[in-house]
Amino acid sequence: MFSSARRLYGLMTVFCVAGYTWLYLHIDKSWSTHVGTVCILKRTTGIPCPSCGSTRSILSLLHGDLVAALLWNPFGFLIFAGLLIVPFWMIHDVIRKQRTLLMVYQTMESHLQRKIVAWPLVIMVLLNWCWNIYKGV
Repeated sequence: MFSSARRLYGLMTVFCVAGYTWLYLHIDKSWSTHVGTVCILKRTTGIPCPSCGSTRSILSLLHGDLVAALLWNPFGFLIFAGLLIVPFWMIHDVIRKQRTLLMVYQTMESHLQRKIVAWPLVIMVLLNWCWNIYKGV
């Protein structure tokens, strides 16, 4: 999808800034209580999406509660890891004038196009979605 490091790094920067801003706004619980859910699927159907609970999962991780984080949404661990690793990785690549993040992204993308890799991941997302629906996130 991305052949240009500039495009990938730009998009990753936007995602990281948005993620950190979102977390900052949710640390103040009065803001998140006032806004309510922003999930379009949950607002329109009442059914949580597969990523519902990710913010609460990351906030639980920030408080050191690994069990609560896992119960809220296991995807929170992946998002949290990305928010921690990607900015430093991009800075590393810029300083060293390398494109290692782009190379890893392209390698992962090619692996994800293989059915033997893609199907288990799709099943994991569906199972997580069922889990979110069951627990009523």
